[in-house]
Amino acid sequence: MQQKTQKTYSQRKRNMQTLNTTEEIIGIHKEIKNLNGKIDRILRTLIGDDEMAQEGLVTKVDRHDKFIESQKLLLAKITGIAIGSGVFGGVITQLIIKFMLQ
Repeated sequence: MQQKTQKTYSQRKRNMQTLNTTEEIIGIHKEIKNLNGKIDRILRTLIGDDEMAQEGLVTKVDRHDKFIESQKLLLAKITGIAIGSGVFGGVITQLIIKFMLQ
């Protein structure tokens, strides 16, 4: 009779271990699905989503970099034109003054 009780206890113990393992696996599966959803959201934020016409951060950064470079180039051109105009105007003014004084 004691063997039967002992066997029943060990069977119950195995069933509890199996049940705990199954519950743990289910819990891990739920967490993986949750993390997978979060990773998908992060990916859509970084790369963008064509279906939803959502621009990603990578695309925005590239576009802003190009805009900043174009602004730097435009500023350099304007500065060059201003300096050139000032030098040319100064030379012309000096020539006019030189010829008027003679």
